[in-house]
Amino acid sequence: MIPSRIGTSDRDRVLELTDLVALIGESVVLRPKGREHVGLCPFHDDQKPSFAVVTHKGNAFFNCFACGASGNAIDFMMNHHRMDFLEALRFLAQRAGIQLQERGSSVRHTSGADGPSALRRANEAALRFFQKSLSDPILGADARAALSTRGIDSQMIERFGLGAAPSQRDGLAHYVEMLVAHQNAGSDDAVDPDVIRASFEAAGLLRKRGSLVDSFQNRVMFPIADELGRCIAFGARAIAAEDQPKYLNSSESAVFHKSKSLYGIHLAKRAIIQSRTAIITEGYTDVIACHRAGIENAVATLGTALTRDHARILQRLCDTIVLLFDGDIAGQRAADRALEIFFASQVDLKICTLPDQLDPDELLRQEGGRERFDAAIAASEDALTHLVGKFRKELETHPGLSARQRIVTEMLTKFVALGFNGLEGIRRQLVVDSISQTSGIPASEIARSLEGIGLSVGPSVGPSVGPGVGPGVGLGGIRRATNGARYDEATSAGPVDAIQIPDATARGHGERDFLSILIAWPTIGDTRIAHDDGDASALTEFIIPTSIEDNSARALYAPIFEWIEDGRSFSMQELLAELSDPALKALATELYALGTKRFGDEAQARAGLVIAANALDRLQRRSELALAPSITTSEELAQRLERIRAAGSRPSAIARTARSAS
Repeated sequence: MIPSRIGTSDRDRVLELTDLVALIGESVVLRPKGREHVGLCPFHDDQKPSFAVVTHKGNAFFNCFACGASGNAIDFMMNHHRMDFLEALRFLAQRAGIQLQERGSSVRHTSGADGPSALRRANEAALRFFQKSLSDPILGADARAALSTRGIDSQMIERFGLGAAPSQRDGLAHYVEMLVAHQNAGSDDAVDPDVIRASFEAAGLLRKRGSLVDSFQNRVMFPIADELGRCIAFGARAIAAEDQPKYLNSSESAVFHKSKSLYGIHLAKRAIIQSRTAIITEGYTDVIACHRAGIENAVATLGTALTRDHARILQRLCDTIVLLFDGDIAGQRAADRALEIFFASQVDLKICTLPDQLDPDELLRQEGGRERFDAAIAASEDALTHLVGKFRKELETHPGLSARQRIVTEMLTKFVALGFNGLEGIRRQLVVDSISQTSGIPASEIARSLEGIGLSVGPSVGPSVGPGVGPGVGLGGIRRATNGARYDEATSAGPVDAIQIPDATARGHGERDFLSILIAWPTIGDTRIAHDDGDASALTEFIIPTSIEDNSARALYAPIFEWIEDGRSFSMQELLAELSDPALKALATELYALGTKRFGDEAQARAGLVIAANALDRLQRRSELALAPSITTSEELAQRLERIRAAGSRPSAIARTARSAS
């Protein structure tokens, strides 16, 4: 330890001996630029390197020229790692090998039972209890056997800090009482026992059932750590088959948010920075299997799809993200969701399907599994190519002119919704070239159509599409106006009502039916949707904004989606404040009235939401398969348009004409 220097405060000594570039470089990829180091700002959604660390001329501070975040090493630890001042000071002192000068009696923690410091102390204490239970010859026998069957050895148990929750209902509760008695025995600075107990409740470790009982029983415990390796929560896997659900997470708290946490990030961060690549798996055991095989840049989401917060963490650390997913419907949704998040980010997303539909744990335990795993990673498909490839398959299946036009227009509209028009010039051109190469459509035609769609959509693009937008220009010179009418630009004809296949009308009703429930019952956004195939997922994984076809409905759902992903409810007042278009405000009010009339209580509304979400999913799939009648020549197209115009503007007449034309 470095001895104290007279006349210099602990804070000044810590700051003097902290290498700020090295400290921040553990959380942000920094590159030298002149006399500074620059990178993506960790305090806002930074797409360009606007964050600088200055260390010349005796300075040592960080500054973001975009959001204004700035400060020293202590400020960075407080703001980025959510520490209070004393926690940050102690962490940096320990890191620098400095013995702090203790002043007065023991330090009191005043943040309250649900404050970050108290929650972390509760989680660390629980971690010690679970680890001790796992090593106990009797209490941990079943958990050790369960880990052994998954090939998790003592080395990985120690590396990941695994533990066991005993089958008794109050094992941890008794341990907490022992801690209270030991901590306060003979102390002049005793902490209120009720505050200590309340911190374990706030962390989701204990719950009241008359007396305090354990939240986790008869489970293998996987500690969830933050980037600094501090235990902030637990994932718990059932040992007995009859114990459901199979996986449980700690409840969210001031230190733990599922949408912002990645399992194994503290162990993988260095390898991610060094390799410039992060591998995202689906579960705890997959991460452990990867690390056991020497693949240390692997992490996992916590039972949720990738979120924008995950993206912010990862894009600070690497250039490439490889998403391992199952080839089923849920896996396809995960891939689509990830592309939506990362499309406009300065990071490359790749999709990898392991051979024989195996998960990483299963593959890596096979003979030659590491070689097959590495080969699959090397053959990962660029997410953009993956998405365009799905449209390419549709084009090959449906050779008719109208069908091809519809498919291509859907594809390009999808890219605009993802944020194409917000891309910089070079990246924009690379996307156009990739779409062209995969689809076989000339790049010039794709660029022209994308620009047209963007003009119709307006300046606000990306997942949160602004109100009053139209799907825009497709190939072949047909533009759909924002009121649903179509124009024939080639002949400058006036508007005629849109021809809609039956599913299109049903889909619009389905989307608004779905929204009416969410708007009227904003507390049910956490409902898990049971799919037709028996699986279940979070609402925001099942229905995403870019899958909503109706422009007004999509504009309403965008802010609601963000609120649900952030784990918070919302009020009608907040929703109306988000909407600038009077027509959208009127629609939201109408849907609110509809939703409140339909259900008498929240339970009914939840059941209705599951039904509406599944119905909408079926309508979306039917809509994707529905094809307009094939038109193979320009003469046929002209003749059909003439018959439609002659029918007049009445929808029923147009519908009859459309059927007869087919």
